[in-house]
Amino acid sequence: MKLKLTVKNKVMNAATRVKLSKLVSTQLTQYETNIRQIDVQVSDITHAQHTGLKLCHINLSLPGLPDISVKAKGKDLLQALKRALNNSQLVLSQKYNLS
Repeated sequence: MKLKLTVKNKVMNAATRVKLSKLVSTQLTQYETNIRQIDVQVSDITHAQHTGLKLCHINLSLPGLPDISVKAKGKDLLQALKRALNNSQLVLSQKYNLS
């Protein structure tokens, strides 16, 4: 399972990158044999009403199956990532019955 983590408009230090990669790997541990690659992109939402919100986009590449793409919003980086990971777990369990 490969992890590609991209955060736009923010410089990330090594400790934050390690923390986020551990969070992703622990959340998707039960599906790691069925996932080839995980692309995580976090960016700021620039809108007049929504200032300070983050958008997390997760793309899961599954061998032999269509890719799964999930988006979630949050107040900060961690909340957006956790919401997107929970949504991707739900999609994996409902749509593909992977165990």
